[in-house]
Amino acid sequence: MSKTKRWYDAVPELRDQIERLKDLNKEKRDKLFDGIKKLESDFDSKLIDRHVLEFPMNLRRRWYDQDPTSWLMINALKYADRPLLQRVIDYLKQKLPE
Repeated sequence: MSKTKRWYDAVPELRDQIERLKDLNKEKRDKLFDGIKKLESDFDSKLIDRHVLEFPMNLRRRWYDQDPTSWLMINALKYADRPLLQRVIDYLKQKLPE
């Protein structure tokens, strides 16, 4: 785990699933991020619009900062309510290989 505290470290179940995503190949990861995008949109269609200007634009230190889709989906989750976070956690637990 990174020495720098990340916002999702406060949600261990989500942290564990995000950590598992980084080891997938891009195609599989992109499919999962498409699913997360749908969950976010279905739950709160304006989540990204309301918070996109708050997303860190100059950070490039995490694996997901290198890919625009990963960056957008993970940063959007920072502003999600707990019910949406739980849906994403459940989705990833179901879809990620053991």
